Amino acid sequence: MRRRHVGRPRADGSRNEGHPRDEIIAVASRLFSEHGVARTTMSEIARRSGLRQSSVYYHFKDRDQILVEIVSVANRVILEHLERVTADGGSAAERLYRLLRFDARQMCRFAFDINEIYRLGALQDERFADFWNERQELNDAVAALIAEGIADGALREVDPTLTALVLLSNDEGTQNWFRSMGEFGQVGGDHYDPEDIATFVADLALAGLLRDRDQVDHLRARALELDPRD
Repeated sequence: MRRRHVGRPRADGSRNEGHPRDEIIAVASRLFSEHGVARTTMSEIARRSGLRQSSVYYHFKDRDQILVEIVSVANRVILEHLERVTADGGSAAERLYRLLRFDARQMCRFAFDINEIYRLGALQDERFADFWNERQELNDAVAALIAEGIADGALREVDPTLTALVLLSNDEGTQNWFRSMGEFGQVGGDHYDPEDIATFVADLALAGLLRDRDQVDHLRARALELDPRD
């Protein structure tokens, strides 16, 4: 028999029909995006959720625990895509292109500044341990794909670990200017969408690594076939 989650009463006396934990996460994510993590308080999360503060604290010890939950979900999304890419097979270059394209797209869509996550995570290593472990898993996976591509002759001789760090940092850097254009209304900001940006970022990455740059068109076509726009 399916267990029914009964929400605690809201501050206005109504009752939440869904799971309050999920609602708290959704509201916190929006507030983190609008105001930044540091300027978001538990009292504001409770107010926007329509819950009493005691209800929020029942599910989460503090704001940073909510943040850890959100970023863990974001990490799992890219690692799950890695599993799909691996299961589909294909050359190392093809898998690398697909992974980088997906990561860049997710970065552009991520609700708040990844650099703020890193700053907070660096101050709280223990609480963010799973986050750092998952990021390392992603770094290692990208480095392994690069090493495989070098071994099969498709990619130039480079340091796989350093290259993986640079490529993933490039995805994160793309998020910075994409968010800034939307936030500050810079000229041209409304002419780009995450899908086009992600494809362009993957094109640039592989063009710089492939021995035969003409293969970029093939990799792009294959990625668009297996990971269509959504």
